[in-house]
Amino acid sequence: MNSETVDTTSGCPISSLSDTFRLSNDQLEGLFKRARTQSPVTYLPDIGYWAVTRYDDIKFILSDKDVFSSEITLEPLTPYSDEVLSLLKARGFSPRPTLSNNEREDHTRIRRSAQEAFRPKRFARLEPYIRQLVNDAVDSFEADKRADLVDQMVYELPALVLFKLLGIPEEDVREIKMWADSRLMLSFGKPSLEDQLVAAGHLADYWDYCVKLVQQRIESPRDDLPSDMLATRGGDDSILTIEDITNVVFGLLLAGHETTTNMSGNAILTLLQNRASWDAIVDDPKLIPHAVEECLRFRSSVVAWRRLAKTDVDIAGTRIPAGDRVLCFLPSGCRDESYFDHPEQFDIQRENARKHIAFGFGRHVCMGAPLARFELVVILEELSKRLPGLRLIVEQSLQPVEAVQFRGPQELWVEWD
Repeated sequence: MNSETVDTTSGCPISSLSDTFRLSNDQLEGLFKRARTQSPVTYLPDIGYWAVTRYDDIKFILSDKDVFSSEITLEPLTPYSDEVLSLLKARGFSPRPTLSNNEREDHTRIRRSAQEAFRPKRFARLEPYIRQLVNDAVDSFEADKRADLVDQMVYELPALVLFKLLGIPEEDVREIKMWADSRLMLSFGKPSLEDQLVAAGHLADYWDYCVKLVQQRIESPRDDLPSDMLATRGGDDSILTIEDITNVVFGLLLAGHETTTNMSGNAILTLLQNRASWDAIVDDPKLIPHAVEECLRFRSSVVAWRRLAKTDVDIAGTRIPAGDRVLCFLPSGCRDESYFDHPEQFDIQRENARKHIAFGFGRHVCMGAPLARFELVVILEELSKRLPGLRLIVEQSLQPVEAVQFRGPQELWVEWD
């Protein structure tokens, strides 16, 4: 069934979920709702994955490491061509599973060291910087009375925050964001061979940058995460290896900002589409932290997370054989009627909003979740204070980014008086 012509109101309920980026938010959410009721676990033959859409089933899959493995988390949906593999090999591209896709025994040890970057004590030092970034962005476009908040604010801001933690110069932001976009497309999109080769070159550049950064910190430590991890290592490979640290940096330079960019765009979009909620946070900024949780529940930036069945297992009455691949659709779980009353309604007063699974679940739950929440609170506080009359420009497509696994508006045009 062609995803561009599929009728999402009748017929096969989730036949187009393998092409989520082709669907509008309303279409995707409608498919999820029908799937939870009619076909909560269904095979998607065009990509070779089982789609799982209910809250309880998703939490079980993400939390039971004896039954499901995370090793395929970052596998490309479109297998690399021989030309791409040759290019990456020739360039010395050699990352290995370290955090989100690491099933080895060293996962906990490495994660614990990397987690130091996301302790609340660091946020207090970052807060003035984040507020300044928001206000600098608003200063740059306030007189124009209109702006694309993706391009002019939230595209770079999360990267700048993360890069400050990692000790990366601001002038490198655009290049690394471009590399990260290529990695997203290569891993989670459906690129042509030509696009694969271009993206693979960027991926190798991305890896070289991380190797060089860690080497620089060995020679000249600074107040940043690579230096902290090197200090923790203390020259002892049994604590951390140089390869561990390089792989953590490589992973965080993607996951730590792409998802937050999309999350920020989704949150602002949702609040402006629900005008009473925007006006409420303008009038009472104390509502913002809880509003952030409802934004995460209502429109998660991570659409699907992957697992590999290690044994035969029954999910919602459906047998998934050992060796089969699973896509856990987090936004669907976040709207499961069994857990959230009237889940299709956006309610910043919702009592159990924080029960969402937008950051995943289990031992691989998003390590940067506290920082992402903190950033979004600060962004909304400053934006609602500076531009309380902010509103969406009506005639715009709101087309999501073209990646199966992540979702956020490519552009978000707003205006104000």
